[in-house]
Amino acid sequence: MKKRLRTRNEVIAFIASLVVLLALLVMASLSLHQRVTSLQTNIKNLNDKKAKYNVILNEIKQLEQDKQKLTAKIDAIKQLKSTSQITVRLLDEIAKATPPDSIWLQSLKQSGDTVALTGIALDNTRLADYMDRLTASPYFSSATLGKSSLTTIAGQDLKSFTLSLGIKNPESDKAQANQDKVK
Repeated sequence: MKKRLRTRNEVIAFIASLVVLLALLVMASLSLHQRVTSLQTNIKNLNDKKAKYNVILNEIKQLEQDKQKLTAKIDAIKQLKSTSQITVRLLDEIAKATPPDSIWLQSLKQSGDTVALTGIALDNTRLADYMDRLTASPYFSSATLGKSSLTTIAGQDLKSFTLSLGIKNPESDKAQANQDKVK
C-alpha cells in the first residue's frame, strides 16, 4: 500500500510537473504570440508612416525639379538680357571703329562669342588700322583676318576681307574681378 501510495504520489507529482511545464510552455507561446502581434502592428504603423513620408518626399522632389526648371528659365532670361545688351554695344563699337571713307562693310554675323565681318577696304594699312581700333574696344578680345583678296570695283583695286572678332563682356569681366577680390 505504501508502495502504491508512493507510486501514486510520484505519478501525481510527475503529472503536476508536466501540467506546470505545459502551462509554462503555453504562457511562453502566448507571450511570444503577443510580442509577434505587437511587432507586426508596429511594422504596419511604420510602413504607413513611411508611405506618408514617401508622398512628402515625392512632393519635395517635384518641387526641386520645378525649381531647377525655373532656375534654368531665369538663367536663360538673364543670358538673353545680357546678350541683347552686348549686341547693341557691339554694333555701336563696330560703327564707331568703321571709317566711312575707307572701309565698307558688306555683312555682319554674330554667333555665340564671335562676330564675322565681311567688307572692302582701300588697302592693307587701313584694314590693319581698323583691326587695331576694333581690338582696342572693351567688347572685342581679338580680331583675326580670315580671307583677304584684291578686288576691282569701279576701276579701283580694293581689298576684300573677312574678319572674325572675339567677343568679351566687360560687365562679366568686372563681375569676375569683383568675385576674385572677394575670395
